[in-house]
Amino acid sequence: MKLYLLISVFFFTFLTFAQDEGKKAYMFDENGNAIGQKEFFSKLNSETYYKRAVVNDTAVLARLYVRIFEGQLDKPSYTNFMSFLEKTIKTKVDTTKTLVIYFFYESDKRLAKHYANTKRLIELNNNPAVETFYMTEKGFQFKNRKHIFYEDSLDVVKQTFFIPNVCCGSAVVLKPNGNYYKELGEFNSYKLPEKALMDW
Repeated sequence: MKLYLLISVFFFTFLTFAQDEGKKAYMFDENGNAIGQKEFFSKLNSETYYKRAVVNDTAVLARLYVRIFEGQLDKPSYTNFMSFLEKTIKTKVDTTKTLVIYFFYESDKRLAKHYANTKRLIELNNNPAVETFYMTEKGFQFKNRKHIFYEDSLDVVKQTFFIPNVCCGSAVVLKPNGNYYKELGEFNSYKLPEKALMDW
């Protein structure tokens, strides 16, 4: 939450500075519709969205993207995903348990270490009702004394759950019935364990 506040303040300052330099700010919602600054920052502070901005010679273009999703893999997709996951990690996964995957890009090295030592996640990782795995994007190998970080060598985890690439660590909770909840970018280490342990 502090990071989002800091990003919001920095972005607001940047927009103000850009306007002082004669650059106009254009803001868009997650559907690409133009919105005002107040609505933009209200949505950005809700933690449901993240933003990407482009600065050119004459303007600042900022757009919101959804970062929290719920959905369901159908039975064949779930079975296929689990098969590829087991090939990737070279371990049998208990499909009667809730699966949690923490996913990191190479740019997330510092945060990968942070999340590996977060108390709430350590408690979740030790819960017998849950299978948890720390994973990295294809081509990124990360070593940690407390956890094994598996490389997504087949690129299946990323392609199934973590597109687009959002920095700062992402995570998915996958239930045995195929229901999933995912957060892209700086996932909430309080909300994620709650979602993992509740029935839905």
